[in-house]
Amino acid sequence: VGKDDDLLKNCAALVALHPDEATDAVVNAAVRLRKPFLVVPCCVFARLFPERRLPREENDDGLDGKANNGKGKERPVETYADLLAYLARKHPSIRMEKL
Repeated sequence: VGKDDDLLKNCAALVALHPDEATDAVVNAAVRLRKPFLVVPCCVFARLFPERRLPREENDDGLDGKANNGKGKERPVETYADLLAYLARKHPSIRMEKL
């Protein structure tokens, strides 16, 4: 872990193309270390990361045929658009660009 920490602290930026399960870790590390980053996420992995949540829309009554699991005001991240929104919410300075 020590060498990895030094590597991250001394890098100019973090870049992750198709990072699969590492997407959150890359974004979290960049935010924590205040490093610029570029992430091109791929798969959503909704079943693998059920803790990824977004606020429900005002007009979303939760009657979408899916269990609410007691989360009430939140819904699971299930689509690519959801994943992008979820990642963008990690810090107010995160921007999204279409390549």
